[in-house]
Amino acid sequence: MKIKNKAIILAVTQGSMSTKATAAHFNVTERWVQALVRRYLQEGDNAFESRSKRPLTSPNQTPPETRDRILQLRSDLVSTGLDAGADSIRAYLENEGILVPSRSTVHRILRQANTVIDQPQKRPNSSLNRFVAVLPNEMWQADFTHWTLADGTDAEVLDFIDDHSRFLISLRAYRRVTVRNVVEQFSAACEEHGRPQKSLTDNGLVFTTRFAGRAGNEDPAKNQFEKLLHRWDVQQINGSPNHPQTQGKIERFHRTLKQWLRAQPRARSVQTLNKQLTQFQQIYNHDRPHRAIKRKTPASVYSALPKATPVPQPQEDYRIRNDTVDKFGKLTIRYDGKLRHLGMGATYSGIPVRMMVDDREITVIHRKTGEILRYFEIDVSKNYQKPTKRLSK
Repeated sequence: MKIKNKAIILAVTQGSMSTKATAAHFNVTERWVQALVRRYLQEGDNAFESRSKRPLTSPNQTPPETRDRILQLRSDLVSTGLDAGADSIRAYLENEGILVPSRSTVHRILRQANTVIDQPQKRPNSSLNRFVAVLPNEMWQADFTHWTLADGTDAEVLDFIDDHSRFLISLRAYRRVTVRNVVEQFSAACEEHGRPQKSLTDNGLVFTTRFAGRAGNEDPAKNQFEKLLHRWDVQQINGSPNHPQTQGKIERFHRTLKQWLRAQPRARSVQTLNKQLTQFQQIYNHDRPHRAIKRKTPASVYSALPKATPVPQPQEDYRIRNDTVDKFGKLTIRYDGKLRHLGMGATYSGIPVRMMVDDREITVIHRKTGEILRYFEIDVSKNYQKPTKRLSK
């Protein structure tokens, strides 16, 4: 381009060619020839150099202070273990009252500063088909995850989130999560936020015993969490085995939680970990905009609509279980997550029986004659249960 510009200028200034003839010879416009000659008369040999096509002014260019704030937010969010993508940064800018650039502009600024790496192989969120509850408290998801303390020992974190708003209902760490922990934490959450209409969990034994100790087609005894849900008319839903996508929201939440925990000093005890979780719950619910709810905070979405309430569930009849008294004169049944041994007596060894189970009350009937043999009322403090009274022999 430099050589061509020089030839055009020299053809007019030294070759005595007309502007029109020069334009025709070099296949350019007369206006361009005139501009080059005029530039040569003003600047001399500098006119031979090619000029940038960039406009002299860029009225739409992101202001330097906005660009600096974008990079600062990126650094702050990464250091504290929070989401730091373009969408998150735009939400924070909007909350600060700053004129928000487009998502592509924010991403370009991050890329130019070498703070992000493009990932074109990622599946776009628009391709996902998600179920979302219509109202707050229509469904709570619950699960627990593991976290390693500073001394290398394991802790378990139990959490409940609202499906509609992603509001973090409850979050607490234990050395090991038990059914009792689930019941107590769920009860406290209901006291604070109201009871949900439905509960969604996986098939862990702390949530359900439907796959535990099954004999033939007989249903195992329900644990205390299942009984509490039934008593409070909360519909229980358990995901399909080996299909964690059913609890996708809480699985994704665990990634966010652990990303934040990794950016904090490693807790030395469960008590310290719970202090960190309390801090995280405040940030997650009230400060951090959530992508899945249009960059609003979970707390604002949770409080925007009336809460759903439980719908009365049909009451169950007796649970029936067939068994045979063992050679030691005992029957075994699972209650409150533990095996309980019912002392029938050696007289009944080998007798086929039918147990009618109504929560803690168990009536044992001879399967062939229909005779009532024993009656038990489970004492949860003991594994071996003596008959409450001898009804017949």
